Order: sequence, then structure tokens, then C-alpha cells
Amino acid sequence: MVVKERRKEPRFNVHHPVYYYRNLVKNECRSLDIGLDGVKLETDSEVNPNETLELTMLIRESLVKVNGKVIYVESMPEGTYHVGVEFANLSQEGRQALMGYFSDIMTHGAERRGILTRGE
Repeated sequence: MVVKERRKEPRFNVHHPVYYYRNLVKNECRSLDIGLDGVKLETDSEVNPNETLELTMLIRESLVKVNGKVIYVESMPEGTYHVGVEFANLSQEGRQALMGYFSDIMTHGAERRGILTRGE
């Protein structure tokens, strides 16, 4: 069975610390993949679909802050959660930081298996 990819932007498998605020409490997690339209997180804390999270990421020496809507939450066997977050208000500066970072990944010999593109 072929599953049609719904993402508009490619995703890159990169693991970075990400902080998110939830009920005024700072939580730490990590990215599993990221694109211009959102990020997949791995966290120890359960979050709810449709919840809004305030995310902070350090990308290429730029602090990128963005609100995101939780699209899905997947409970993992090891007790963590995979959380798909769609960016709601990525600033132009944040977008430029991400685009530069992705360009660096592609230019400096990222392995093909490390890059997720539409339809994969």
C-alpha cells in the first residue's frame, strides 16, 4: 500500500534539543526531524492533540522561537512520546535560519538516508 505524503516541505532527520512551554512550565525534548512547516519531537511528557506549544530551538547559532499546534501524539514502547507539531508563526528570521541550516546539511554531504523528502 502506498501512503501519500501530506507534507508540503521536506523533512531532515536531525536531533537537537528543543524546549517547549506548557502551562508556563519549561520542558526539554529533542527533535527527530524538522522542516519549514513543522517538527517531530520525542518527549517524556504526554501532550494533547490540538494543544499549542511554544517551542524554542537553537539553529545555527540563532534562537528560533515558534508556536506550534500538536497534530498527533504517538506513545512509544520505551515510555516516550513522538509528537508531530505544525508551525503556526515561524518568523522570517527563523525561516532563514532553518533554510541556511538545511542548505548546509545538503551541501556538506548529508547521506541520502538522512534526508526525508516528499513521498518517502
